[in-house]
Amino acid sequence: MVAKILVTEQDGTPPQISFADHATDFSPTAANSLEVGTPTDCQLDLTSVADGAARQSAKVDLGANRARYYAVRSVIEYASGVAAGDVTEFYWAPSGSATAGTGNPGNVSGSDAAYTGYSSNLADSLFHLQLIGSVRATAQVTTTVQVAEVGVFSPTERYGSLIVVAGDGFVADAVEQHVVFDPIIEESQ
Repeated sequence: MVAKILVTEQDGTPPQISFADHATDFSPTAANSLEVGTPTDCQLDLTSVADGAARQSAKVDLGANRARYYAVRSVIEYASGVAAGDVTEFYWAPSGSATAGTGNPGNVSGSDAAYTGYSSNLADSLFHLQLIGSVRATAQVTTTVQVAEVGVFSPTERYGSLIVVAGDGFVADAVEQHVVFDPIIEESQ
């Protein structure tokens, strides 16, 4: 008999990962929240990230029994005057170590902070990271919360940090802004 590989509904095992400014002002409206159940929180403050600049999250533990694949979705609120086609990029810095500053590619610190790569060479340092995907913004004359699918990826290590490179400037608060990793759970029948 041929086995079927099915994707089961997310049930919290393993938990969703939520990258947001949990320490300060993350409090999205229900319409803009991508959180499901009780996610694992990871600190990432996307407040006022400038066009072309990058921000790195604290290091997160995906768990000893993690999903093989994660669907990545984002909620970004750009500052006014967003141009159509501006692209925000999302990268993963995998690490085999739970310690923030140990075993990270691309000079990632493992702490919530601005990210500039090696010797402030952001563009070349991004080649050392795993590209998850990108989001193309829609043109807006005022701030608009944009919810988007980023992509699906397979983390190569248990630990890591998310890096977000702004395709246009983000607003001066992180109330709505967050990125989630939804585990894709495969079931064999």
